[in-house]
Order: sequence, then C-alpha cells, then structure tokens
Amino acid sequence: MKEGALRKRAHRGLRRWISLNGLPLLFFPRNNGLTRRLIVVALAVALILVFPNVFIKGGAINYASPSSVESGAIQTNLMAGTPESTPISLNMLVLVNSTVYVGVKESLERYENDLEDFGFEDVIIMNWSDPNPANIRSTLQHFYSNNTLAGVLLVGDLPAAEYEMFTEWDYERFSTDLYYMDLDGNWTDSDDDGTFDEHVGNIAPEIWVGRIKTSQLGEDEVLLINDYFEKNHQYRIGSLYTARRALLYLDDDWVNYEIMDSYSIGLLYKDTTVVTEKTTTNETDYKNRLRQGYEWVQLRSHGSWNRHNFMTPGGDGGIVYSSEYAETNPQALFYNLFVCSAARFTQPEYLAGEVVFNTDYGLLALSSTKVGGMLLCWTFYEAIARGKTVGDAFKEWFVKWGEGKYGLSGYYAGRKWSYGMTIIGDPTLRLRWLGENEIAELQKLEEEVIDDLPLVQNLQQRIFDSELDYTSLSGDYINLSRSYLTLQNSHGRVETQLEDIKSLLYFFLLTTTILLIFSVYSVKSKPKSKTIEF
Repeated sequence: MKEGALRKRAHRGLRRWISLNGLPLLFFPRNNGLTRRLIVVALAVALILVFPNVFIKGGAINYASPSSVESGAIQTNLMAGTPESTPISLNMLVLVNSTVYVGVKESLERYENDLEDFGFEDVIIMNWSDPNPANIRSTLQHFYSNNTLAGVLLVGDLPAAEYEMFTEWDYERFSTDLYYMDLDGNWTDSDDDGTFDEHVGNIAPEIWVGRIKTSQLGEDEVLLINDYFEKNHQYRIGSLYTARRALLYLDDDWVNYEIMDSYSIGLLYKDTTVVTEKTTTNETDYKNRLRQGYEWVQLRSHGSWNRHNFMTPGGDGGIVYSSEYAETNPQALFYNLFVCSAARFTQPEYLAGEVVFNTDYGLLALSSTKVGGMLLCWTFYEAIARGKTVGDAFKEWFVKWGEGKYGLSGYYAGRKWSYGMTIIGDPTLRLRWLGENEIAELQKLEEEVIDDLPLVQNLQQRIFDSELDYTSLSGDYINLSRSYLTLQNSHGRVETQLEDIKSLLYFFLLTTTILLIFSVYSVKSKPKSKTIEF
C-alpha cells in the first residue's frame, strides 16, 4: 500500500476515535465546515455567559480596605466637644409674652442698647403669643442655624417643656429649659402622656436660656419686670453694686461640700465667708449675714419651691419662706441656690423668683425646678473667672457635667441632679469688675486652687483613667474591624472561587452535552457504505 494511503487511513482512524470519545472535531478537516464553525461560536458564547469571571475580573466586587477604618469610629452618648473649641456668639433672642410686651417695651429698648454697648452684635426682640414649646424650640433652631445664636431670654409667662423620670427619690415631673438649650437632641414622649421621658442623640446644649417670669409672685407682673430691667441697667453702668466678696452657707447635710465649694468660689473671691458650723447655720444667722452685703451667695440647704429650712443638732434651725426675702431685702446680686425646686417657676412665690424680682439688689439665681442643684461647680466659677457671662459659664458647666459620668461621694452627678437646672434672670450678666488684669490674676489663683483640691485631683484621675480605657477600647475596636474586613475579603475570595468552579462545571457539562449531540448527529449523518458484490 502506498505511503499516502496509509497516512490517510491513520488520519481517518484517529478522527473516528476522537469522535467516539466525545472530543470536539474542531481542528480536523471535514466537508461540513459550516457546522464546525457554528459549534465553535456556540461553545465560545457558552464559555463567556456561563463563566464570565474568566474574562471579566472582579469588576462587580469591591471590598473595603482595612486601612479605611479610622480611630473615633465608636459612637457614644458622651457629650462631645470642648466649650473652648466653639467661639462665643454675640447674637441673642428675647422672646416677650404678648400680654406684657407693650408694658415693658421701653425697658426692652434700653436693654437692647445696653447689650449692644456690652458687645452683642444683634439682639432680636420678638412679641410672642404661641403657647406651644415645640414652636419656640423650632424658632431657636432656625436662628441658631442661621446666626450662631448665643442664647435666649424668655420674658413673661412663656411655656416650658415638661420632663418625667424615676429616681431613687421618687417619680418626678418638672419643667426643663434644657429642651430649649439642646437644639439637636431627640426628645420623645414614649407613652404619649404629653410629657417627655427620653432624651437621646446629641444631648449637649448649644445655647443658654434665662427666664424673667414674675406672674407667680403676687405683684404687678409688668411692674416687676420693669423694676428688674432698671436694676439690670444700673448694674451695667456701675450704679448698683455691693462689696466684692462671697458668702458660702452650707447647712448640716452639706458640710462635706465645704472644701469643694470654698475652693470653687475661691476662684472668684479672695474674700469669702464660709459658714458650716452646725450650731450656727440657722434662720436668724442667715438673714443677718444677707444684710451685710455680698456680691455672690451660695446656699446649700433642704427646702422646696417656696422655702428652705435649716437644721441644728437635736433641733430645728428655722424656716426661711420665699416671701421673707422681700422683707429681708438682702444686699446680694447673684445666687447659687442648691435648694430643691427653688426655681420651679410654675409655682406661686417660687423661691428663686422672689430672690431676684422682689428684692432691690437681686439680679440672677441659679437653681433647679426639681430635686437637685449644681454639683461640681468649680467648672462654672472657673468660666466666670475667665470673664464669661453667666449664661456661657452655665452652658459650659452643663456640657461637662450635666449628664454625669463620674462618681462623687457615693452619688452621681447627672440627670437626676441637673435636668431641672435653669437661670432665673439675665444670662448675659457677668462680673463687671473683671478686666484683663483681674482675669490674669484669677487664672494664676485657679492653677494654685486646682493643684490643692483633692476632690478635683481625684476626679481628674478618674477622667484620665476613663480616657485611657476609651483609647484602649477604641484600639481594640479598630483591630477587630480590620480583622473583620480581612475575613470579609477572604470570604469574598472563597465565594468568587466557588462561583468560578461552579461556572466551570456548568461549562464542561454544556460542552460535553453539545459534543455528545454533535457526535450522535455525525454518526447518523454519515453515509452508509455500499457493499460491492463480486
């Protein structure tokens, strides 16, 4: 047999073997070239559709890099920010109840001029009649977002939001001006009884709030408001003043606060009279001292919205009713009243109102509408010593301590103590004798006081330890986040590989099926061999 014939027979035999074993006849010449090309195209399309990851790499998969995790990712309920980080705004609102607006208009105009002389850039006075606290808050939010509002003074009988809470003392429902101070927190009434019971989110106050409310004091409301603005003006021009000294008066249950309070108020006054002797603190002694003249009075005693009482060993130290302040007529300008509910301005003859509006000297009182008062007060006095207004100093104190995270003698500063805190009087007031030299001197004194105050040192250490714990927790969180992202990437790659394998299996299954069909077709379409008979 010739060599060409042998090669041709071997070629035909190999092709038949390949066909019978299910392999494609793509690279062997046959007469049906069109069929072969169609098979090539079908297999290519199947390969791309069933197994796209071979041709399109990772376009639909995008995993975050662990390096994208930054510190500070942990969200907490702590009040954020340092008061010094935000510049003090010199814009304010004065909302005046429409029932007294006409009667106090001239006083308001002079007050506006006084504030502009003091340095306020814009004082907006509004005649207000809406009884809904939510509308007051929305108005404050609007001005704050557009003008960087410093605060608001509420003049007349303007509404207040109500808040309720349970403490170890009892169930309490009370008015809270914090609702107007905190403009971006979330206040909710979970049981729909008309009283807020939850406060979450960004809970730090943005502005200060003060009240001039005299409708509960039994006198002509308009007359008392005008008298107050007259005192305010006289103080600003230097005609109303007292001796530059302070009175610290602590009744029996509060004598343990002597060190903290005396050092705190000592940030402002070198001349401070401290009265803590249990046999001395009584009604008569207290009234006599008020008549001696003090610029600042800080009182801690038990009481209620219309009185406070004193205790003596084995006896009763007497009661001072709110109405007696008008009779005593203390020569004192500023008060910090740690007397439960002394600022409950919804009650008749409320103590803080009588102290400020029914005396010849009273300008402002800090107190609470509920059980509680100002704890950890050195932050407040330190801010006053830096020349801040009472409103700005109060806001700074509330930002730092209002929610309360640190222990104090077995108790905790926080909501149960501070949520009723408010300012009765004008928050734009400050100690007028404070100039640059006095502030510098007080700052030196502050450094000495803080260094010597064991309680402050103790709390500073707790804060430092807490910050270390937070830093450690934040680091752990970042490491866990990175580990999670690494695991997520690995999981993604495994999923991709499994998908590739599944697609490959599908492809080979489809390919085998096509080849099988083609092989059957080829066998059936093969022309039958003819038998030649000899």
